[in-house]
Amino acid sequence: MLGDTAVAVHPEDERYKHLHGKSVVHPVSKRRIPIITDAELVDMAFGTGAVKITPAHDPNDFMVGKRHSLEFINILDDNGNINDQGGSFKGQPRFEARITVVDFLKQA
Repeated sequence: MLGDTAVAVHPEDERYKHLHGKSVVHPVSKRRIPIITDAELVDMAFGTGAVKITPAHDPNDFMVGKRHSLEFINILDDNGNINDQGGSFKGQPRFEARITVVDFLKQA
C-alpha cells in the first residue's frame, strides 16, 4: 500500500465514470494519485471494481504502470525494511509494517 501510485477502474463501469481523470489523496503519504481506467486489469464485477495499483510490487500492476506511465515507488531497503518512501513507517521490517499500516488506517 505504501507504494501505491494509482487507483484503477474499468472504463465502462458506470459507478466510477464521474471519477475518470480525477485523483485521490493517499492516506499515508498524502500524495495525490490518479484514478485511471484500465479494462485489462479491472474486472468490474469483482469486489468494488476499484483496484489500487502498486507498480513496483506486483507483476500485473507493473504492466498497468507501464501502460499508464505511472511512478514506480520502491518502499523497501536491501534488508526488507521500509525506506524513506514509507514515511513514518520508515525502518520497520516489512511484516511488522503490514500490521502497523492496518492499525494506522483503522485509526484514521
